[in-house]
Amino acid sequence: MSKKSVQIIAVVFLFSLAYGIFRYHVFEGVPLKDFALFVFNKVVSLAGFILLAINFALGPARKIGVDVPDDWLDSRKEIGTVAFVMILAHVFFAVLLFGSGAYYGKFFATDGSLSMVGSWSMLLGVLAFIWLWLYNISFKTRQEGDAAFLALITSFGSLRLAGLLAAGHLLIMGFKGWLTPGQWAGGMPPITMVAIAAYLICLFFNLKGRRP
Repeated sequence: MSKKSVQIIAVVFLFSLAYGIFRYHVFEGVPLKDFALFVFNKVVSLAGFILLAINFALGPARKIGVDVPDDWLDSRKEIGTVAFVMILAHVFFAVLLFGSGAYYGKFFATDGSLSMVGSWSMLLGVLAFIWLWLYNISFKTRQEGDAAFLALITSFGSLRLAGLLAAGHLLIMGFKGWLTPGQWAGGMPPITMVAIAAYLICLFFNLKGRRP
């Protein structure tokens, strides 16, 4: 792994880690026993999402005149791989936490079934992860000559759809909390809101950089 890749990943992860610790443990008072899965799950999901946004925005950003160094562009594959691993870890953590129902009460109705919020958030999250998995393996199919699949999964329309799925997953999950800034722990926006901000920045560069 290149030095630049390590630097970018480390900065994003440390930012996400600090944000998670301060927002949930320091300001919200979440018990330290919940760091290992509950808070760390939020940390890796935020870091993975930011890394994906960086990965997808670098190329288009250079096209519109942003001074993106070559070593940043050369780091995209490694950044994308680490982002995928972080999102995969988020999926595993979420499954473990979801089983108890104690951490995600808003995802369940009074009868124990999934609520509307839970159903739609999980559906969009699963679809977004499937796309990310396909995108990840598309780099391996390059060697097998599957040009049609590669062109489809890496197309601008496909990237936009995947981003919308992931953004929808976050939006449905955290939208209500965005509307009550007076209740934000320590004045810090929810992690879902920070992730959406990263997505919007990525979308801006993609829309500007991919215009004919």
